[in-house]
Amino acid sequence: MVSIRIPQIQFEGASRRARSVQRILSAAASMFGDQGFEKASMLEVARAAGVSKGLLHYHFRSKEHLLIETQRAIFKQIHHRFDERFRRGDQGMSTALDALDALWEAMVDLKPWAPFMVETMSLATQQNPIREHLENFYSEAEQLLEKSIRQAFAEDLDRLTVQPRRLTKLIRTCFMGLLVELAQAHTAEDLSHIEDAYQDFRKLFADVILTPPSPTEVPS
Repeated sequence: MVSIRIPQIQFEGASRRARSVQRILSAAASMFGDQGFEKASMLEVARAAGVSKGLLHYHFRSKEHLLIETQRAIFKQIHHRFDERFRRGDQGMSTALDALDALWEAMVDLKPWAPFMVETMSLATQQNPIREHLENFYSEAEQLLEKSIRQAFAEDLDRLTVQPRRLTKLIRTCFMGLLVELAQAHTAEDLSHIEDAYQDFRKLFADVILTPPSPTEVPS
């Protein structure tokens, strides 16, 4: 499994808190990946992060909350990486596809977590605290994704066949479906079929998201 480094999370005027949360998320990502979500205990995460169990529960009320926040940190890491590329002027379909591939690779890396991510989504329909954390994560993820779409296609927004906000929903829906498939995959053949599904989505994205340039836009 590819090691995923959780990004530094900044808290204004609270650097010690930021460092504590950073260590906790990094430890959780490592332990969830190595042991699986079900086997890794909150006490073990606290020990690995070098914090007390009380401090861990102060920041994260439950293991499900910690799982959601770890996903959020990984998503933000990917966003920040491509945000830097966009700021350097690296735009267009090729960069957008690179960003989709990075999201997909991170999701595949998190395959051992997939059943628990799906279970957390189910619990969110019954438990208000988990639902609130999950809805906050979805809201922030959609905002960042829409921003990335607007940056990637800054010079071609008028050629998008789907408005950025609706395209954001479409991408999220596709990836959530792939997550459910990953959660149910048990064999290499299962994973191969899911990889094929992602590649089909990627090809559709590349082929239909932008309308062809008008004759006046085609370089002579």
